[in-house]
Amino acid sequence: MHKIIRILLPALLCLLAASCSQPAAEVDGWQRSKADRLNKLAFQRRYYNAEGSERYARQALQFINDSLPNYDNGRLRAWNNIATSFCFRAMHDSAIAYVDSVLAYNGRCSNREVEQTLAQLVKAKLLQRNCDIAGSYQILYNIENSGLLEGNEGGMLYNLARSEFYITTTTLNYHYRSKSQYQQAELLTEMEQRRDKLRCDYAEDMSFNYALAYGYYSLCSDTAMQGRYLGKALHYCAENLHLLGDSNRFNTYHLGDTYQLLGFMLWSRHMKASSWLDNAVALDSICRYVYNTFGFDIASEADTTFAFLREATSLFFLHDDPYQRLGAIVSTGRYCMVRGDTATARNYFYEALIDSTMLGIAPKFEAMLYEGFLTAGCAENLNEVAQWTRHEIELLNYIKQNERADFMLQLELSKTRRDSRLFMIFSVVLAVLSLGLVVTLVLLRRRTKALQRETTKLQQAKQQDIERIANVETCLSVLRHDITPFISYLQNDKLPDELKHDVTNQLIRTFENIKNWTNLSIPSGLQFRATIVHLQELFDRVSASINNFRGDALSIHFVSTSLSAHGDNQLLEIMLRNLVNNAIQYTAQGSISVSARPWADDDHFVQVSIADTGCGMSADELENLFRTDKKLKTAPTADHTTDNGLNIQYGTGFGLILCRYIIKKHDDNTRRGCRIWAESEPGKGSTFHFLVERGNATQNA
Repeated sequence: MHKIIRILLPALLCLLAASCSQPAAEVDGWQRSKADRLNKLAFQRRYYNAEGSERYARQALQFINDSLPNYDNGRLRAWNNIATSFCFRAMHDSAIAYVDSVLAYNGRCSNREVEQTLAQLVKAKLLQRNCDIAGSYQILYNIENSGLLEGNEGGMLYNLARSEFYITTTTLNYHYRSKSQYQQAELLTEMEQRRDKLRCDYAEDMSFNYALAYGYYSLCSDTAMQGRYLGKALHYCAENLHLLGDSNRFNTYHLGDTYQLLGFMLWSRHMKASSWLDNAVALDSICRYVYNTFGFDIASEADTTFAFLREATSLFFLHDDPYQRLGAIVSTGRYCMVRGDTATARNYFYEALIDSTMLGIAPKFEAMLYEGFLTAGCAENLNEVAQWTRHEIELLNYIKQNERADFMLQLELSKTRRDSRLFMIFSVVLAVLSLGLVVTLVLLRRRTKALQRETTKLQQAKQQDIERIANVETCLSVLRHDITPFISYLQNDKLPDELKHDVTNQLIRTFENIKNWTNLSIPSGLQFRATIVHLQELFDRVSASINNFRGDALSIHFVSTSLSAHGDNQLLEIMLRNLVNNAIQYTAQGSISVSARPWADDDHFVQVSIADTGCGMSADELENLFRTDKKLKTAPTADHTTDNGLNIQYGTGFGLILCRYIIKKHDDNTRRGCRIWAESEPGKGSTFHFLVERGNATQNA
C-alpha cells in the first residue's frame, strides 16, 4: 500500500499543480495571507507537534486548492511542511511521496528553486536515517554546487535552506562518516561565521546550536585542542538551554537532544580530566541552570551521565518519532552496559521489543540494539540468540556496504571537482590523469576486497564467540549437576571413610576434567599437537593411572596392540582415561576390556573400544548420550548404599562432553571422520567406541 501511494500520489499532485500553474489573475492578497498563516503555524510546530504541523499544512493545502488554485508558492510550502512532519515521525515512504511531488513540480513560481532545495534536504535526512550516506552526500554535493548557498536572495526560506544545508552536512559528518579533523573544524568555523545571516526562527536556532555543539564534541578526540573544543560544545549546549528557558520557546524535543549530548560528552572515553577541569565552571553553570529552570536536580544524581541520558530518553518518548526513541534507548542501554548495570540495560532494550514501530527505521541504531540484546543476555533461548545475531550481521553488512558506497562516491565526486578545475588548465595531461584514475580504481578494488575479507573474518570470529559462550553455559550447567551430589556427600558426617575417599577421588577427577576442558576451550589454552601415538604405550599409561575401586569384583583388561594413531598424545590419554573411569563407575562387577583394531569401513582409521558388563543404557539414554542439552540419569548400578542408608550417586555428563570436544579437536586437526559413539542394552553392559586417524594413514594417503 505504501508503495502504491508513493507512486500515485506524486503524479496526482503534480497533475494538479500543472493544471493550476498557468498564467492567471493576481492572487488575492487577503486569501494568500490566510494560506501563509496556516503554513506558518505548520512550520512553527514541526519540532514539538509533528501531527499538529501536518494538520495545519493540510488545511493550508485544502484552502489553496479550493480558493487559490494559482498560488503554487503556498502549495509547495504545504507539501514541504507535510513531508517534514512525516520525517519527524519516521514515516519515510509518506515523506518521500510529498518530497517527490515538490521535486517533480515544473510550473512557474518564485519560490520553486528554494522549495525544491528544502525538499532535497528532507530527502537527504531520510537517506541518512536509512544509512544511505552516499545518496545523502550526493544530494548535499549537488546543492553545494547549485549556487544557492552563495546567492543574494534573502528571506526566511533561503535562510532556512542554507541553515538546513549546514545542519544536514554536519550531521552526516559526525553521525555517519569520519571526516578529517581539519575538514570538520573548517565546516564548523564557516557555520559560525554565517550564523547571524542564517537566522529564521528560534527552533532553527536550536537545531543550529545542536549541530555546532555535536560537531565540536566530535572533534574532542584531538587531545591537543580538546579543552577548547569541549568548551565550544558546552557553550552551544548552554545557548540551547537558555533558548528553551523561555516558556514560549520550550519544547521537549530540543531539550532531549541537549540532555543526550551532555550525557555523551560526560561518557566519552576521549575526554581527559584536565579538559573537564578547564571547563568545570561552564558545566557547573549548566547544571545550576537546568535545576533552576527545568527542576532537574542533576547535582543530586549519583551518576550524572546516566541521569542526562535517562532524562533524554524520557523526553523523546513524549514524541512520536520512533527514530529518536530508538536512538535514545540504545544509547542509554549501552551506557548501562558500560557501567555494569546489565539489568537496567536489559529493561531499556526490552522497550524496543514492546514498541515494534522502532524497528526497521534506523539500521544503525537497530544493529546496536541487537548487539545490546546479545550482550545484556536478553535472549530466552539459543534460537533468539541465533536470530538476533543474524539480524545484527545483516544490518552491519548493509551499513558497511553503504559506507563503502559513500567512500567510493566521495572519491568520485572529489575527483570530478578536481578534474573540472584542472581541465581548463591542464587539458594536455588528460591521458595521464585517466591512467592515474585507473590505477586508483585498481587499488581501491584491492582495498575493497581486503575490507571484505576482514569483515568475513570478524563475522566468523563473532560467530565462534557466540558458539563458545553457548558451549560454556551448557557445560557449566552439566558441571553444576555433576558436582552438587559430591559436595552434599562430603558434608555428611555419617559417610564412611571408604566411600568418602571414593567420592573425593571422583570429585578430583571431575576437577581435572574442568581443567582439561578449560585449556581446550579458551583460545590461548592448550594447543593441539598431532603426533604418532603408539596405542600400547597409551594403554599402559592409562592402566597405571586408573583407580579400580571395585577391587576383585571387577577385572580390567587392556588387549595388547601394535597399532598407532595420529593425534594429540595428551588428549587421547585424557579421553581414554575418562571412558575407562566411566565404565568402572557403571560396572559393579564383571569385566572391562579395552582394545584397538583397524576400522573395518576405512583402513585410514583405528577404532578403540571400551566394553563393560555393567548396567547398560536404554535406547533414549543412548540417543542423548553426547548431547549437551540433555542430562544423563544416574544408573542404579553406579549407586552405593551405606549402612546408614545413604545412597551415593556419582554425577555423569561432563567427562563425556570433554570426550566429545577432544574428538572434535581431532576431526578438525587431523583427518575428517573422527567420531565417538556407544552401543548398549539395559542389563547387558555398554561399549564405547571412538575413531581417530591411523598412525600410518598419513604416509599411506
